[in-house]
Amino acid sequence: MVWSSWFMRRARWAVMVGAAAACLSLPGRAAAQEAMAPTWEESERPEEVAERRERAALLATHFHDATRLHSSGKALPILFGGLGAASLAAVSLAGDLDAPLRIVWASGSATMLAGGLVGFAAPETYRRGTLATAGLLSQGSLWLGFSLLDSRTLPRMTPVVLSAGYYLSGALSGLNLVLSSYTPVSRLRADHALVATPAWRARLSGAQVAGIERDLLGTAPAIPSWAIHLPVALGGVAAALPALDPDLPESQRLMSVTTGLLTCVWSFAMLDVDHPAQSYQQDLRRAGLSLAPSGPEGAAGLTVSGEF
Repeated sequence: MVWSSWFMRRARWAVMVGAAAACLSLPGRAAAQEAMAPTWEESERPEEVAERRERAALLATHFHDATRLHSSGKALPILFGGLGAASLAAVSLAGDLDAPLRIVWASGSATMLAGGLVGFAAPETYRRGTLATAGLLSQGSLWLGFSLLDSRTLPRMTPVVLSAGYYLSGALSGLNLVLSSYTPVSRLRADHALVATPAWRARLSGAQVAGIERDLLGTAPAIPSWAIHLPVALGGVAAALPALDPDLPESQRLMSVTTGLLTCVWSFAMLDVDHPAQSYQQDLRRAGLSLAPSGPEGAAGLTVSGEF
């Protein structure tokens, strides 16, 4: 009897606690259901809602690539700057280098070191571009130094044209950093989270979709990647031309064509022909859609069109 009475009291206490918890959870549960409910204006037609959801679904397929293009931790600039510092020390301590050659190679190493320091301090969105600019300019100094050497391995034309190609590409890359206003990576990640699942996409309003769309288009560079790396590719082609000169030794002809081809392969590998922003516009056209209006509320303003 004692055990039964104790059990009954515990059972009644558990029932009362459970009922109180259920009552307290009703407002939160109702709020959660309301938050997950699709949000559209009553004046919207069903086809407009369907179009907005289709646009949001297309956005979800491109945000991963857009975020990857601008994401970079701080380990890469540390490594980049460390290599620059090491090469600068090696050039400074080398005793058998002529003054012009020492200055050229030291400037290239200093460019790498400066690029690593600036990349470490720069916002994540601009980190990769900063390191790419410093790397291209330092490569230009490296090949310029080789052109100053009295080498029997390479014809003089090969390092000269490669140096010019890298310098020009580095200048274009730096100009692109100045002209571009990239969307911050933190905002790209937040936008990706909003369009990642059908449940979240269903909650987005037209103004939100238009804002997310503008953020994706904001990842496009002012100067396309192919234009930045085109001078290096052309330099690689020109670097291989001495292979056609029958008066040169066979070893120099072989080295020129090998160096030129490797440079061309590298430059083509660095090309970003299919940028996520451009791919998104192409997907919209295939789906028969256009970019959302650019007004502040997503309902007014000019419609952006065209290609990057």
